[in-house]
Amino acid sequence: MYKNVWLAMVMALFLGGCSLEELERIVTTTTKQIQSPIVEGEAMIAFLDVGQGDSTLIQSEQVTILIDTGRHDSELIFSRLEEFNVDSIDLLVLTHPHADHIGNADRVIEQYEPNEVWIDGNEATSRTFERLIDVLLESEVTVNEPRAGESYEVGDILIDVLSPFELTGNLNDDSISMRITYGDVRLLTTGDAERRSEMKMLESGSDLAADIYKVGHHGSSTSNTKEFVQAISPEVAIYSAGKDNQYGHPHREVIALTEQLGIDMYGTSEHGTVIIATDGETFELSYK
Repeated sequence: MYKNVWLAMVMALFLGGCSLEELERIVTTTTKQIQSPIVEGEAMIAFLDVGQGDSTLIQSEQVTILIDTGRHDSELIFSRLEEFNVDSIDLLVLTHPHADHIGNADRVIEQYEPNEVWIDGNEATSRTFERLIDVLLESEVTVNEPRAGESYEVGDILIDVLSPFELTGNLNDDSISMRITYGDVRLLTTGDAERRSEMKMLESGSDLAADIYKVGHHGSSTSNTKEFVQAISPEVAIYSAGKDNQYGHPHREVIALTEQLGIDMYGTSEHGTVIIATDGETFELSYK
């Protein structure tokens, strides 16, 4: 079940002894800065509005995880991270080396000094990728290339790696795909993985069931096959895409599929940053 996270924030403030007058003061003085909904025992997932790119922020009491860093020709990621009061990152996951996913990775590493960085292991010829490699070589950050079947406990969050099994050289299909669990609430995210990768995950017998689905490849019809989405069986799906983007994301076939399967879909091109707050049992959705 999910509902507007604002209600949870109000409840938390009153339970913490905040008066109505104090609440009104907070509302009127924080128009630019998003107040993190994290209270004791809660976590937050924010699908950041970074235009036609990708970035997802996960925060709990114990860890901060960032998945992808937006476009190479946009600095929106930095204002978004500032809005959520991010001052350090424990784990940075770069799903694959396309510039709309690793666009600001070098600067994010320099500024936020993550403890660990995950990459898929593929190479690209772009200057964006070269800058990333230069920073990784210069820094003391731990670099990992996770593979399907591996599981990691990152603070109070469990990450099961679903793909890649091995590198194929296809940058989209080799995207790092994960099921991320906080308590009993599960998020499945696949970067830009397309049909072939989705079929491999299905054929592997991995448990793909999740409450929240980060729609593959910005909502492209080259991803998000019916069999794959049915195996996930999410309550809600969120895509990341720029308003009026040249690719037509999300594609009408994907919109139709989520409607057919009764899945509520939200996206950054329409709703801005989409925020999930969870206590590990239920979750609530809002957007800004």
